[in-house]
Amino acid sequence: MRTRGQVGVFFCFCLLLAYGGYKVGTAPDDIRRATSVGGHVDFKDHSLADWSFDDLLGQPRHMNEWVGNVLVVNFWATWCLPCRREIPGFIALQDRFRDQPVQFIGIAFDAINPVRIYADELDINYPLLVGEDNVIEYMVSLGNNIGALPFTALIAKDGKVLKTHQGEWSESDVEKAISAAL
Repeated sequence: MRTRGQVGVFFCFCLLLAYGGYKVGTAPDDIRRATSVGGHVDFKDHSLADWSFDDLLGQPRHMNEWVGNVLVVNFWATWCLPCRREIPGFIALQDRFRDQPVQFIGIAFDAINPVRIYADELDINYPLLVGEDNVIEYMVSLGNNIGALPFTALIAKDGKVLKTHQGEWSESDVEKAISAAL
């Protein structure tokens, strides 16, 4: 028997999928082109570095702040259980790679307050940004054509999207991908 919470999470997931499918079908031509160029997206050439999202203080942060690092951009939400399961691994990896040009960035499809509470509980050691429609548009521009969470993009120092991963990504597999990118 499903609990009320499980039904709520499933319902939210279905809404996100439906909304993501709608956004994919209605995405501007430049975003559709960005996701279909030989399977690779260039972070700089498609103005992906110019996107901004609010941080946990409500201040806009631009993705171009981190260009020049290997970026692990993780899209998540506090209500997404697979998202919550993979975050401790990301915290450990951000710490492990702290002396190298590697930056994790969490972009939540959520409200600031629940993200702030969760960040404090886990002592998340990398920037967390939040948004609504713009988060889905950004995910689509990076290749998440189904709009589901979690979704993670690995972006090289030169801005090329090296890999995307739909669903929960294990700490060991992320570590291998980062090491190959360095």
